[in-house]
Amino acid sequence: MSRFGLGGGAARSRRLTTGLNRIAVRIAPYADPFAAQLLSDLAAWVFAFDDLCDEDLPSLTSIEMLTMVARLQRTIEAPEVPLDADPFGLALRDIRLRLDAIATPVQVRRWIDSMRGYFLAEAGIGADTTAAGDPQAVSDYLLTRLHSGAALAVPVLLDTIGVALPAPLWEDRRIRALTEMAAGIVVVDTDIHSFAKENERGSRSGNLVALLDGPAGPGAGPGRRPGPGRRPGPGDGQGLQAASTLRDLIMHRFLQLGRQTAKAPADPRIQGHLDALTQYIRGVRDWCGATSRYYPGQLDGTHHQTRRVGTAARPPDGAPLSAPPIASIAWWWAVDGAPPASP
Repeated sequence: MSRFGLGGGAARSRRLTTGLNRIAVRIAPYADPFAAQLLSDLAAWVFAFDDLCDEDLPSLTSIEMLTMVARLQRTIEAPEVPLDADPFGLALRDIRLRLDAIATPVQVRRWIDSMRGYFLAEAGIGADTTAAGDPQAVSDYLLTRLHSGAALAVPVLLDTIGVALPAPLWEDRRIRALTEMAAGIVVVDTDIHSFAKENERGSRSGNLVALLDGPAGPGAGPGRRPGPGRRPGPGDGQGLQAASTLRDLIMHRFLQLGRQTAKAPADPRIQGHLDALTQYIRGVRDWCGATSRYYPGQLDGTHHQTRRVGTAARPPDGAPLSAPPIASIAWWWAVDGAPPASP
């Protein structure tokens, strides 16, 4: 961050540098120092870019936002020559060049494609002209949120430093569903923990807790879209409860489908991939509750006890589970859990 000038002022630099120093080793404690540094630097880049978009770029037109993210995407597609002197582009190019040292060309291409989804999500958020208070479907929010924050880019790096699934397994619909579910759990956890911070400082991208705090109820569809700087209101407990319930439902499906997919005679590398996804979920959740980024009054690295909320009723193992009425993620409950054949 210091080398490329990504801080954006003293207050933001302090928030970023004190809140990110443990995330990589929580997500991937098995990573060697080179890979852990790469993960850590990507996290620093993503959080710095997120803060830039939230606090400095809301005035950009949709064309200006699209142009900016297109340049960033081109930087990692063709890193041989810097595209321009933009510090975020140069820092991302540095990460891309280091990725070449540990990843195969196929893995690099997967990461580039996952970052394209991230940038398109950010451009879509920037182009959104929905007025604060107007309804926005939970399905559409989650569709965008799955890609924002590089939530689906991190599993690509975890595969690179882990089991390295061959293409037929990586593209298997069960593996894809499990990978998306892990990212979905991560973004719901992040929204729960960042809710107070985003209400305090304002966020153009919204938050699931505020979105679910509406008359439609837990996970049932449209809710209220939070405006920048909106304070928690009397109904925010409902949004928190609804987000927690949705998180539990996705986690139960993740565990259920994971057990089915990894069952022998499945390729043992599948279990390794699932272990990495599980550590990703656990690492982000632990980090969220122990970072001064979301809890400024606490010492970084100490765990914050969030207010107690109820959890979803947990069906017994083997009981059929219905998909929530959220179209963009319903397919996670529609895939067959039979073990994939080894390529």
